This record gives sequence, structure tokens and C-alpha cells, in this order.
Amino acid sequence: MILLPSAVLPQIEVDTELPILQHCKARNKMVKSVDVLPCGLALQMHAVMDARILMELKHTARLHNDPQATDRLGLVDGDDSASDSDSGEGHLSASGDVEKQANASRRKKFVKLTEEDLHVDWYEVLSLGQGTHFTDEQIRTAYRRRCLETHPDKQQDRSDFAFKRVQRALDILGDPETRLAYDSSRPFDDAIPSETLPAGANFYTVFGPVFERNKRWSVEKNLPSLGDDQTKLSDVNKFYDRWERFQSWRDFSHMADIVEIDEGMPREEKRFYMRENERQLSRLRRDEQQRLRTLVERARKNDPRLMRKRMEEEARRVKEQQEREERRRQLREEAERKRAEEAERERQRVENEQRRASDVKNAIRQAQKKLVEFFHEHGLLDDTETNKLLRCAVRRPNVSWIFSKIQTEEEAVDVLTKVTNKGTERRPVTMHADDASNVSAGCGEAENCEVDAVLCFNALVEEKEQQIGMTRYGESIKMRTCGLTAGNDGAKKKSGSVGVTNVEIKQWDEEDLVRLQKATAKYPPGTVDRWSRVVEMLRGKFSEEEAMAKVNEITTGLANNTVVAGSSRNNSVNGGGDRTAKTGGVVVESQIPSVENWSVVQQKMLESGLRELKDYTGKDKFQKIAAGVEGKTARDCFERFKYLCAMNKRK
Repeated sequence: MILLPSAVLPQIEVDTELPILQHCKARNKMVKSVDVLPCGLALQMHAVMDARILMELKHTARLHNDPQATDRLGLVDGDDSASDSDSGEGHLSASGDVEKQANASRRKKFVKLTEEDLHVDWYEVLSLGQGTHFTDEQIRTAYRRRCLETHPDKQQDRSDFAFKRVQRALDILGDPETRLAYDSSRPFDDAIPSETLPAGANFYTVFGPVFERNKRWSVEKNLPSLGDDQTKLSDVNKFYDRWERFQSWRDFSHMADIVEIDEGMPREEKRFYMRENERQLSRLRRDEQQRLRTLVERARKNDPRLMRKRMEEEARRVKEQQEREERRRQLREEAERKRAEEAERERQRVENEQRRASDVKNAIRQAQKKLVEFFHEHGLLDDTETNKLLRCAVRRPNVSWIFSKIQTEEEAVDVLTKVTNKGTERRPVTMHADDASNVSAGCGEAENCEVDAVLCFNALVEEKEQQIGMTRYGESIKMRTCGLTAGNDGAKKKSGSVGVTNVEIKQWDEEDLVRLQKATAKYPPGTVDRWSRVVEMLRGKFSEEEAMAKVNEITTGLANNTVVAGSSRNNSVNGGGDRTAKTGGVVVESQIPSVENWSVVQQKMLESGLRELKDYTGKDKFQKIAAGVEGKTARDCFERFKYLCAMNKRK
């Protein structure tokens, strides 16, 4: 045992003023300076004890040749002679020792504890009890106390085993990083509750202790606790927010295969092992973060406070959804009701219009019936199926035509009233030479006579033609001349007779009629711009109105010939010979429209017969084909066949 040379310290007399800090010159070269705090004799004894402990540590380091302990104390091992001690070089004060320990701790990157270190409770070795919350000052105080208790000089067998354990405890707990690694290696329950709690389990009893256990790893102090069922929802949200940002100081170097970095290693090798160590530690830290996140997620999922909030939000959402659906339903019902009302109003309007239209038609029909009865009663009705205007009689088609163009009941009644108010007596009339050819002898015995009612009706017909822009024959009103001569106008005004205008019609030769036949066959009714295309095939010789009028004239002439002859349709077409219609000095064969007057059914019958008898060469071929075509003779079938062949050749 080395005795510390005594130093003369100033004594504190009773009832004297305490000095702030006194410095006295050391009387020994091993003691550089002595600072005496104004705390009395106890402080002086404490200083002596510290100096004695330092000397004992140095002596122990020399005996056991422990360089680590020597470095920790900051003492340089020199000669054992008194001259080395007298030099005073290499001896550090307590403050310099602490600073060097801090620098040494900062230089450490990875800490590797032995298996023996991990199985010893070093806090118990220093008699600190359970826990890891002790400060550095508490650890050093306990270390000093244990050094005095376990010093070999105080042991009966002079064993230094307990003293070495105390030294090792300070090595581990006195270094921040080594202590952190050791604290992280202490036994700890990493288990977390399952995702679904058992039936009847208390959430706070299951999850509360788990959060309290894991608080020890938090860098942030004063982490909130889980609370209970009465905790405010805002505090609950803060609790989960804080734990979601949990930062752990837990070290996993005891779990990883850490390679000690030696200063003598090459630079590349040191870097390699440092990266490898960091990779293993990073993986373990990620696993720890995932464990804590899983704990927070499971707690959030099973927290009855958040479950109530979610249920309330879900109920509110469902209620809002139901309200929105109810509003949509009301809007749909309102729209349906409005549509139904609109449809009902539209239906009633259509029904009213139909009823009014039906009433108007009935009224027009009644007026037409009364007018026909009026003419029939006075013998002024002619049943000939033509639209020619006469002076002494009215033909039935003209009555039907004028009433077909009337749209209102008032107009129909007006026509009936005007005609029935006129006289029905026949009176002779003097004919002009120009009008002789236009007067029909359809009045029976009174060849040159006229009736006021008939003349009034004729005037109404001509007026209606001017209104609609189309004659009763289907001709455009443009084909009529601009007016009558002054003499004829005077005669018309005087006698009320109808002056039939002279129509300037261009001469149609046989070639023009053939082109017209081909054009009407190539462009049937319903073709877009039919008449403009027909005029193109006529080489621009005739206008659209002239071509339309010519077709109507031919069709009307054929119909009139059929009525006058009183024979069948086939006879009217063939007529036992070549029936002709004179149109402006040009002879038009009646078979021209006959080849076009075929229905779809008749055309299919003809095609079927031609296919069946395509190899038949007898003279009665078309008689057999006509037997299978309804309403057509052998001549009709033959003419249709030639017409189709000609059309095919032109294509």
C-alpha cells in the first residue's frame, strides 16, 4: 500500500467566514495542486480519498500490466524509480481524464462485448440495483465505493477477483457506447400482441404494458402512455402520432456478427468491414422499426376509442349517403313526375290535335259530300275519271282534288257556300274561235252552255292551283303562260268562264322519249336528285319541270285510256295493237311505261321462270314463263326481258 504524503491544508476555525476557494501550494510533487472547497473537514477527507484511489489504480495497472486501464486513467507508465515520479510528466488531472474518455468513446464505431460480459449484471456488481437509468456520476460514485470494498488489501485471501470485476464494470458502464451496447443486450421481451385480441380481452391490459416496456428504447423522453377508456380523443391521436415517429437508441451489435476494426488493418479492409458491420446493424434496425410500427398499427386497429370514432364516422357517412340517396330519389321522382306530366300534356295535346284534325277532316269530308250531292242533285256531276274543267258540269276527280288541298274547316265551308250560292241554270254561251278547241262537249244536249255554279267551282280550282304552285295534273305552275290575252281576260271577267291557257311545250321526238324511258328506269322514284339526273340523260334539252310534266302526261294518258276502254290491264297495255297517245304531235307507245310497271314479287317470279327455262328453246317459252308470273302476259314478260337485257348492255 502506498501512502499519500500529507499536505498542509488550511484549517477552518469555528465561527469564521468561509472562503470562496482557497489554493495552497502542494508540498509533494505527486500532488500538483490542492483546491479546498469551503465545506469543512469532510471535503478534505474526500479529496484525500480520491488521491489515494488514483494512486492505487496506477499501482494495480502496473501490477497486472493492463494497458487499457492505464490509458483510461491517462497515466504514462515510466520507470519504477522515484525519479520518474518526481518528473511529474504524463500525470493528468481528473478533468483531463474525463475529456480523454469522451474522445475515446467518440472514436469507437462498433462495440463488441464478450459472451461473459453479456451474462453479467454489471449494475449489480457496482451495487446499483436494477435498472438502466443511472447517471454517470452515480456510476462513478458506486465504482469508488466498490473499489474500497473489494480492494485486495481488504480481503482475507488477498484475492483480486472482485476488484477486477469492479474494474470491468467501470470499463463497460463508464463508456457511453459500451454501456449502450450492454444495456441493449439486457434481457427484453420483444413480443407484441396478436392482430386480433382474444374474446373478452382488455385492450388496455394487453397493450399498455407493451408500450411501457418499449419506452426504454426511445430517444425522446416523456413519451405518452396508452391511457384508459376516459382519455380524450385528441390525446389518443397525439399518443399514436408520437409513437409513429418513434426513434430508438437500441444497439444490436451484440446480435450481429461484428468484426473488430483494428487500426493496423489496411484502409480498404477497414472500409469493407465497416460497411459489412453497418449493413448487418441496418438490417436489425429496420426489423426493430417494423416491429414497433406493427405494434402501433395493431393497437390502432383494436383501440376501442378509435373503433368508436370509426363507427361514428361510418354511421355519419352512411347517414350522409342515405341523405344523398334520398335527395337523388326525390330529384328522380320529381323529374319522373315532371316527365309524366309533360308526357300527359303532350298526349292530351296530340289527342286534341288528332281530334281537331279528325273533326276538320270530317267537316271537309261532309262539305265535299254535300257539294257532290249538290252537283248530283242538279245534274251537274260528271263521273269521268279525268281532271278537265267543263263549263256545264263538274267532274268528280276535280271535287276530290280541291278538297284534298283544303286544310281547314272554314275553307271547306267557304267553298261549299260559294258554289251552292250560285245559280244552277244552264245558259247558252258564245264561244270564241280560240276557245273552241278547249270546250268539251260533255253537257249532253246543251253543247254550248254554261252554269254559274260550275264556273265558280272552276275559278276556285284555278285559284287553289295558284296557291299551291302545282296544277291538278301534277305539273308545275311555271309551265303555264304568264296570262291570257286582253280579249280573253275581258271575256273571262264578263262571262265568268274559265280560260284554259295555252302551254308552250317543246316538241318531244322519238329519241327524246326513248331517253326519257331509260332515264326513268335508271333513276326510279326515291332517287336523290332524280330529275336533275334525268335532265342530264336528256342532254339538257328539257328542264326538270318539262321532264316531270311529260312523265305525268304519259302516265295520266295511259290511265285515261284504261278507263275509257273499260278493258283489263293487259288489254289496256297491248290494246290488240299499238295504242298510241298523241302528245304534241309525237306518238308515244303505251308499252314504254309497261316495262317499268313491275312489282318486286313479279320481278322475282320472272327471274325464277327464266332460270328454270334457261335451256328451253321452244316457241312457247314466254307463255310458260307468264304462267308463273301473276298479272302479266307473255308479251309483258318478253318486253320486260328485252328491257332488262338492254339495261344490262348499257352498264
